[in-house]
Amino acid sequence: MLKNLLQRLETLIRPDRATQIAKEQGWQKRQGTIAPFEFLYSTLGQASALNLTLDAQASTLTVPVTRQAVDQRYNPEAVKFFKAAFQESLATTLNWQIDSLMTQALQQRFRAVRLFDSTHCPCSDALAKIFPACGGGGSTAGLKVLLSYDYGAAQWHPLAVLPAKNSDQGLAARACQEVGEAELGLFDKGFYHARSFRQIQARGGYFLVPWHQGVTVRAGDAQGQPGDPLQIAAQLKASTELRVEWSAVHLGKSQDSHLGPVRLIAFRLCEESANRRRAHLREKCRTHGRQPTAQALELAGWLILVTNAPAELLPSAAAAFLYRTRWQIELVFKQWKSVLRLDVLPSDNAYRVQCEIWARLLTALLVFVWYQHANAACLELHQREISFSKLAKLVQQHGRVLVRVLFGYRDQIESEFRSLWKRILKLARKERQPSRPTTWENLCTNWLELPSV
Repeated sequence: MLKNLLQRLETLIRPDRATQIAKEQGWQKRQGTIAPFEFLYSTLGQASALNLTLDAQASTLTVPVTRQAVDQRYNPEAVKFFKAAFQESLATTLNWQIDSLMTQALQQRFRAVRLFDSTHCPCSDALAKIFPACGGGGSTAGLKVLLSYDYGAAQWHPLAVLPAKNSDQGLAARACQEVGEAELGLFDKGFYHARSFRQIQARGGYFLVPWHQGVTVRAGDAQGQPGDPLQIAAQLKASTELRVEWSAVHLGKSQDSHLGPVRLIAFRLCEESANRRRAHLREKCRTHGRQPTAQALELAGWLILVTNAPAELLPSAAAAFLYRTRWQIELVFKQWKSVLRLDVLPSDNAYRVQCEIWARLLTALLVFVWYQHANAACLELHQREISFSKLAKLVQQHGRVLVRVLFGYRDQIESEFRSLWKRILKLARKERQPSRPTTWENLCTNWLELPSV
């Protein structure tokens, strides 16, 4: 696994290819003091504080230059250079497959399990024209990153970098295009879009998404057509079960909003979680000068999921555990912001901001290459998962050393990478708590069979 990782990193981190891309995009027209490779990767060493100052970036380069010299190199051609370098690296990683135990186990059911979400990053108000935000009381400028994450392969794919004014529902069609035949897509409630989900069904794919309370649920009649509306809240209130399922129901009132037949699965939340959600609901209603309805308070005590996956592929007992894997993508966003500082974009220079976005996404891509291989190795060697948070912090701590060997001491690269690999496998494992199994352990217990090692 380490040998494969070193081969992948050697393919990705190539000074000659960076120079070629810089020339193709018009950033380098003649030999200059600042090498394209160093300009592109100088952010890696700053990943711990990406409050990236021009002075700090200038001092990282092999040949020190002034901050003004660095600032002048942020131009429209630099944006094209950084974006093209990221897209080529991303395309390269998407062509690689890791045959890990997790991938093998999930493929017993689905060809892939893809998680989708977006994150918002505020920008300087001076960038409101190119990155307009939603308005209201927040920043006037911001950007939104739409992300797809393959849970089994630990592979991520930024689908779009857009102005923050774009809604998740407006991005649903773009996200749903990524779910292919025999694949399962996990979506947040904000991505609910009946037409896009129907397209997933037509391709032979599957989806798992929380039910939106504003969407009508109808029982199927003898011919499989939508029948009378169901009173979901009343039926749940009358139930004493921990899990309630409706099979072959139809969602939506009109033909355009119709989705079905699908399964509706409700899981009763623990008292603490239910009370927390009801308190949040009451506070939200209070700010709008109204009281929550009895039906809304009842529904707040349940997690209700919608899926078109048949029970033989996705038993109802496993659906809730599988949906919890969506928090993996939340952890990705958390590390983007806490470690890579993707949301810290203080510059008023529009070209520099866009370059930093692509550079940080490239840094995140490299971190995920490490995670993909280390997680597969740890599962095989120790039957344990790697903590993405711990791994990201270890890579962060080694950022300056890695940049030093990349720029000036390339003969030491393999030894530095091997040292980091050993530290990751030793220090970045997820803690095992026998009284509280991980989501992956619950999936293996209730749904999957781990292949023999």
